[in-house]
Amino acid sequence: MKSEKIKYNYTEWYSADELNEHSKKWLSELLFIKDEQQFLLNLIQSFSTKRISKNQLAQLEDFKNSINENEIMLHSKISQVKKHMNQLKILVDGVNQLEMEHGYKKTHKELFMSMNKYLLDYRTVKERGFAKLTSIMKTTKPTNS
Repeated sequence: MKSEKIKYNYTEWYSADELNEHSKKWLSELLFIKDEQQFLLNLIQSFSTKRISKNQLAQLEDFKNSINENEIMLHSKISQVKKHMNQLKILVDGVNQLEMEHGYKKTHKELFMSMNKYLLDYRTVKERGFAKLTSIMKTTKPTNS
């Protein structure tokens, strides 16, 4: 008798309310990041009045470019989450549309993984940028106004 390996796939089923809460949390995080990015860009801009080396200027420009690249992805994520939230009615409209309901849950799972990756990537951009800013702040002398 041949021994077969059985693969189990665990799927956690969330209620429509839980799926909606996930989506609202994602949107809240994304909107916070949008505000935070504007703050960071303003902070970077504030260094334009300070005397910094060409290397430090390049580091600031690199951080700024990273934020701008991330901002493009951010707008896409916000749109995806809003669209996903609007499609929740598929689960709560009382009409049996099993294929569409399954599609919604599949999309939710994909969006869940995509959001986790996006948030980790953004955190990395921010950590590297803050390290650059901290280094520059430590070596920059205050300007006399």
